[in-house]
Amino acid sequence: MIRIKSEGKKGVLAVCMAATLLFGLVQTQRKLVTYQPVHGESLLYLPSGKYLKPLALGYDQVVADLLWMKTISYFGGHFMSDKQYPWLAHMLNLIIDLDPRFDFPYYFGGIVLSLEASQIEEANKILERGIEAYPDRWQYPFYIGFNYYYHKKDAQRALPYLEKAASLPRVPAFVKSLVARLYEKSGKEEEALHFYEEIYRNTTDEMIRQKIKEKIDRIKSGAEDENTRH
Repeated sequence: MIRIKSEGKKGVLAVCMAATLLFGLVQTQRKLVTYQPVHGESLLYLPSGKYLKPLALGYDQVVADLLWMKTISYFGGHFMSDKQYPWLAHMLNLIIDLDPRFDFPYYFGGIVLSLEASQIEEANKILERGIEAYPDRWQYPFYIGFNYYYHKKDAQRALPYLEKAASLPRVPAFVKSLVARLYEKSGKEEEALHFYEEIYRNTTDEMIRQKIKEKIDRIKSGAEDENTRH
């Protein structure tokens, strides 16, 4: 998928721009193919990240789009065959090196590398880069927390990321509820109470408010919750 930007220019200017881009792409491709692959898949000729940006000749976003198409093709080919993705994280990191504001590789890497490729650490590294590029988006710390909690069975490492996600703008209520439940399961009922009270204050749905109030009352009374017993 190529992202298309409206330049608001037509006619001769558009032709000149297209010719310039084409020249840059040709020059870039000529230099790219002189490099040997990093590890050995015969169809891929990708230099390491520190060399790729100068080779883009200033057309970083265009080269990032080309690599994105190559990455989707690479993923699709392996998904339909051996389901092995040794190059996927490297390709996604190269795209991010070229265009850190291109947000879809963060989502794609964070989800596909963990769910399909079982490369949890690589997925989390890409999501960390997403947090750096978009610090106000709750999804990236949430996915890291999910990866630790679901794939690694490590609630202690998941909690700080989920808590960070819960503090960001436009986060859905279920994230805060999840954080509260994890605190309950880990025996940190004071922290759980904090999250439940925040959800209660910011929820208008009466049925949800009633459920949350039951949680708050139970924690304050010291009664055990059967749902968090195990």
